[in-house]
Amino acid sequence: MDAEYDPIRKRLAAAIKRDAALHKLRRYDKIGEGFLDFRSQLRQGGDQRYQKLVVAMQFWDAWILARNTDWLEVEHIPEATWAALADTVVGDLLADREITDTRVRAAFDLTSTLELPKRTGLDREASPLDDV
Repeated sequence: MDAEYDPIRKRLAAAIKRDAALHKLRRYDKIGEGFLDFRSQLRQGGDQRYQKLVVAMQFWDAWILARNTDWLEVEHIPEATWAALADTVVGDLLADREITDTRVRAAFDLTSTLELPKRTGLDREASPLDDV
C-alpha cells in the first residue's frame, strides 16, 4: 500500500475545505495557499486512486485562475458556485471516492478527453484523420 496517498489526500481535502471557507468569507486573496507544494508532491503516474487527486488539483488550479482573472477565465462556473463545488470535492476526497459532481468531472477530469490511439491495420475503415 502506498504510504503517501492517504496523507496527501487528507491534506488536499483540508486545503480545499479551507479555501471554500475563505471563499464564503470573500477572502479571495488567500485562496490557493500551498497549491504549488501540493503540485510538486502529487505523484505523477500513480495508480487509479490518484486520479481523484488530479481532478481535485485541476479544479483547485482553475479556481485560483478564475479568482486571478476576476472570475472571467472560467466563465462556465459563476463566482458564487466555487465554494459549493469545493465542498463536494472535499466530501469525495474525505470519503476516498471518485469525484461525484458532474460539473467538476466534465470540466476537470481530463481522462475523458484523452484521444485513443488510432487503430491500424487492414481491418479498419479509412478515417479523414489519416491524412493529418
